[in-house]
Amino acid sequence: MADLFKLLEDHDYRAVAIVGMTKNVGKTVTLNYLVKKYEEQGHCLGLVSAGYDGERFDRLTLEEKPRIYTPQGAFLATAKACYDAAEAQLELIEETGLSTPLGPVYLARVKNSGLVEMAGPGSVSGLKKLLNKMIFFGAERVLVDGAINRIASASPELTEGTILATGAALGPTMDDVIKKTVFRKALLETEPVADKQLYRAASRGLSEGDAAIINKNAPDGDKYIVEPVKAEIPLLAARQALEKYSRKTAAIAYGGALVESAMNNVLKLEPPYPAVIVKDATKIFISAESYNRYTSRGGKLKVLKQLNLAAVTLNPTDPGGRGYDPKMFLESMREALKPCPVFDLIYEGNL
Repeated sequence: MADLFKLLEDHDYRAVAIVGMTKNVGKTVTLNYLVKKYEEQGHCLGLVSAGYDGERFDRLTLEEKPRIYTPQGAFLATAKACYDAAEAQLELIEETGLSTPLGPVYLARVKNSGLVEMAGPGSVSGLKKLLNKMIFFGAERVLVDGAINRIASASPELTEGTILATGAALGPTMDDVIKKTVFRKALLETEPVADKQLYRAASRGLSEGDAAIINKNAPDGDKYIVEPVKAEIPLLAARQALEKYSRKTAAIAYGGALVESAMNNVLKLEPPYPAVIVKDATKIFISAESYNRYTSRGGKLKVLKQLNLAAVTLNPTDPGGRGYDPKMFLESMREALKPCPVFDLIYEGNL
């Protein structure tokens, strides 16, 4: 039988992100499964969240939700309010200097195992600081909790592998859930820039500006001419970069998020479209419609650093009452997402 934990250990991932596509798709079930496995294997574990998770009740359905389990000896980074409310016995190591709406973020060691809620920073820089601290103090593996709307946890600058949790709560039909998951997989696995000169040009443009126009050059010179664009906010830089577009433009690089409005502005250009380059897939926030319009007309969406989608986990049930046959759901999702490994931890007897 395939085993998610063995898959992660075979690749020796030190830091793994667990990202839920929406609420109630089994993200916390996946997290707790891995926590227990690392505990059984004697690994010293670190836990942190991009945002808030582990609440006792679903805010919409008021259904009780699975809590986050922390084993003795693990490291936990969480906000003061969650630290104070923890059922696990925690020993404060330090205040980290980071803050959340639930108070400053504490780094603690678990003295006695128990349940906790986690709240952490939403930024890659904040999460990276906490991850590095936990590794410094002795964590051998770190799990970073996240979600599609707080996907910084999956940044390749932070974690080496990402687990995507999906399930029946994502859509009204099985076909719809599969379609949305396939699209999310496509975004997360956006390919890196293969042209080394274009990669260097985009990297230089984003190191010097918030966006960049990359134009083709005459054959006797460098292949590309880079024009960095600086602005007070990244979205404004993206608009200003597009204003510099010409028929010589090979690519537009975005330092911040690629949002729907930015992609729609690219779609207003006359094909063939320039390539669109972002730092990594956690910066992509566009619809399937605009993505398909762009790529079907020859557009190339690329990243400077590729994210590693390690696996997908499934929850075939929805608290709203809808659910699918676990065997059929698992088989259908595996077929749609292959070769990506897909697991139903409960149906396959891992829990």
